[in-house]
Amino acid sequence: MSCLSIIPASTSVKDSTENIDSTAQNILSSFDSNVHLAALINSQNWASLKECLESSLPLIVWFNSTVFDQTMHILNPFPISNASTASDKIILTDYICASQSGTYAIYILQLQLSQV
Repeated sequence: MSCLSIIPASTSVKDSTENIDSTAQNILSSFDSNVHLAALINSQNWASLKECLESSLPLIVWFNSTVFDQTMHILNPFPISNASTASDKIILTDYICASQSGTYAIYILQLQLSQV
């Protein structure tokens, strides 16, 4: 029972939705600010991308990510996810980043989030 006292009170669905979306945008922006996100995509290092998302998002947030190229072709061959969702309220965030390597490319990272 003592652990329940440290769990924050739930907020309205709209507030938590906006908070999750804002958190996702901030995380992706910070990954992209040092070109880390594009480097992971360029090297097709999906396991590291998953680890970065897992370590950055709260434990109560489910995520599923798909990476597309500029023609909307899916680049990751398997789901980048931390589990299956436990909620039907899923937020979709699209983030566009560009590769800084010699072969300039644009990537669209689609991130689905849900608070468990």
